[in-house]
Amino acid sequence: MKRNFDGLTARAQAGVSEQGDGTAYFATITGGKNFADDRGNFALSLEYGRDDRFLREQRRRLLPENFVTFSDNLDDVGDDPNVPDLIPYRNVRYFDSNPAGAVDVDLDFTPDFVGDGSVFDPGTYAGGIFQVGGSGTPVSTYGGEILPLIERYVANAIFNYELSDNLRFFAQGKYARVDSSSEGQPTFDFTLLIPTDNAFMPANIRDAAQAAAGDFGVLVNRDNLDIGRRGESNKRETYRGVLGLVGDISENLNFELSYVYGRSDSTILQTRTRFNDRFFAAIDAVDEGAFLNGTPNGNIVCRSNIAPAGLSDQPFYNFVNSPFAFGDQPLSFTPGPNSGCIPFNVFSETQQPGAIDFLLTNAVDRSRIQQHVVSGSISGTFGDKLKLWGDEIGFAVGAEYRKEKSESNPDPVNTTGLTFGNALFPEKGSFDVKEIFGELRVPIISDRPGFHELTANGAIRIADYSTIGTATTFQVGGIYAPIPDIRFRGTYAQAVRAPNIGELFGPANQTFLFITDPCAPDNIGDGSSTRAANCQALFQQLGLSAQQVADFTGDTSASLPGLSGGNRNLTEETAKTITAGVILQPRFIPGLTLSADYYDVKIEDAVSTPSLTTVAELCVDAPDLDNVFCEAIDRNPGTNTAAPGVVSGFRLLPQNVAEFTTRGVDFSARYRFTPRANIGTFQLSVVGNYLDRLTFIATPGGDTIDSRGTVDAPKWQVNGNVNWQLDKFGLNYRVNYFSKTLRYSKQTIAADPDIVAPEFLKFKARFTHDVQASMDVDDNFTFYAGVNNLFDQQPDVGSTFYPVSAVGRFLYFGFRTNL
Repeated sequence: MKRNFDGLTARAQAGVSEQGDGTAYFATITGGKNFADDRGNFALSLEYGRDDRFLREQRRRLLPENFVTFSDNLDDVGDDPNVPDLIPYRNVRYFDSNPAGAVDVDLDFTPDFVGDGSVFDPGTYAGGIFQVGGSGTPVSTYGGEILPLIERYVANAIFNYELSDNLRFFAQGKYARVDSSSEGQPTFDFTLLIPTDNAFMPANIRDAAQAAAGDFGVLVNRDNLDIGRRGESNKRETYRGVLGLVGDISENLNFELSYVYGRSDSTILQTRTRFNDRFFAAIDAVDEGAFLNGTPNGNIVCRSNIAPAGLSDQPFYNFVNSPFAFGDQPLSFTPGPNSGCIPFNVFSETQQPGAIDFLLTNAVDRSRIQQHVVSGSISGTFGDKLKLWGDEIGFAVGAEYRKEKSESNPDPVNTTGLTFGNALFPEKGSFDVKEIFGELRVPIISDRPGFHELTANGAIRIADYSTIGTATTFQVGGIYAPIPDIRFRGTYAQAVRAPNIGELFGPANQTFLFITDPCAPDNIGDGSSTRAANCQALFQQLGLSAQQVADFTGDTSASLPGLSGGNRNLTEETAKTITAGVILQPRFIPGLTLSADYYDVKIEDAVSTPSLTTVAELCVDAPDLDNVFCEAIDRNPGTNTAAPGVVSGFRLLPQNVAEFTTRGVDFSARYRFTPRANIGTFQLSVVGNYLDRLTFIATPGGDTIDSRGTVDAPKWQVNGNVNWQLDKFGLNYRVNYFSKTLRYSKQTIAADPDIVAPEFLKFKARFTHDVQASMDVDDNFTFYAGVNNLFDQQPDVGSTFYPVSAVGRFLYFGFRTNL
């Protein structure tokens, strides 16, 4: 932002956690030069940063045997109000899956064996889909890394040149590149149907399966850690260029004209993407001799290699939510002896060379966002001839044209729907907007008794969008200072936000999400007064029998397939804001500034995409089932004996929801002083917020959801800072605090007061301390070092990142120099 930077500055910093991981690096250099007798200036700034990957296994408390998960308290018989419903467990696992396969031989959807032939240990049942100990897959192994690898490259350039005494040309350029690399969950499969002639099937499993159901086969649930975690490398490049002129029209007037072009390109490389059809062919492994002539020869092959027409469907895949049939879609390979299929042992975590490579591919998705902005404005004052009892009246008027375009092009692999990941489709959209605006600042009275300053101000902007039509924003406000020591300020404003391209034009892409079913027995009493009756009516519509309703749990151990896209019927969201504040700068305490600002914001018709669980709750919490939220949820009918009534699909769209409101107080105190004793200069500051209200109403007439005091919405947030400087030495001490927050929503707690023991009802407060020391080696070089989270506060029980990062105590050092 500097217009005449001349010289060279540099800064570098490196840091690492106390345990030797979580490393981070940063370096920047800026150089500038005046030329043409100081009429021109050019400056360039370069920056590089890197944050290394942080893995779950790098912290002892996050290892599977140590990580705490809240699950059902089996001692809470009959929902005793004096006994907590959920209690913390260690070593929590999914009760129905295993990395080497959890095998169900008697078709009761409960594992009997592990893939190696050992008996499946159910551990201790912990409610829902969880067990403690035993053979299930540890829950904590599923989340992948905690922080991704991130690298940043940024270049900024500015150019200014005075064409004349009254006219200046300016140009700006930016290039920013962010590379991130992350690893997520592995693929997972449920109720894979494996025929009893599978060559890898242990003999005791085959014997038990044939005794229970003849040659029908076995069902296998598997977390495919041996295939590897799915990864994503994202390269995002941003380009921005500005050309403009600034000049004086007269003594009181000036103008500015500018053109801005911006573009952001994103290239996402998805690694270890699995072809489902290849996987289903590879797990159908047979002994070649036994298949061809009944005499085993020990050569295990894919059935499709020797019997191309014998591809085995998966009729129960993922609990019947997404049955897979080979004849229903094209294939990613050609069955037969030259298909490249290598048998995959679904009963083991060890695979033969090439088996995994046959299943996987990489995919590259590309997207681009572009923006063109042309704007012009005239600003200044009306001069001495038009003013009241204060300074000159200032104004600004102008116009702007903006054009925005966005497009995304998924890899052809991702549009086929043949892979384990989401099926994605191309997206393209654009809009433009024409705007005019005006601002006025009227100093009414100044430097009069009782009126050190009385100023009114106002602004208006009228925009014509190609998508939503005309929208108007405005603001009025004022400042009153009876004396220089105290100043009052206030505003009333109305703002609008038009829906963006993705919200409007996004295609219906496939997605997978988990759900907490509001109709499950543990949740049916947590919602509105209509939830229980609506759930019963819903089950009747689906044709569930009385026994199916009684047995309904709503549990799904897999994420559910659905669609998520844009909504072309969206309109603008409107915010109305009131602020009122006071600033104190008492002359009898030089260096002290106190301020407090009250705010009250109400957003109507806010654009929001509810979560899957929220949509399901809104469906049954409405007065009846005739609503758009029920239309967005699919459930299995009663004829689906495997999972009757369970949510099987969904469609999520952004909606203009009814209302968001918030109000509170921002406050700050700053004091700079130098004691008479020669002990240096002190700067003290406190900046904070008190949240008085934060509510959300999903639909007109719906229940008000109060989020104040819940996760990410603490009642109090305060940062305190003490800075001391003595000659060449400096010391900074910072405290970061926010108050305790509820672990669950207020609605959930109101409906279920004994959900957890009182000591677990709230997450502990964030209370971290940072310290930094610096030394000026000379006038041009400063060295500094510091520690963040000095006392090593850790995440709360059952959390990896709240209220603080799991990285813990972090040490760093760096330098600043001017050349």
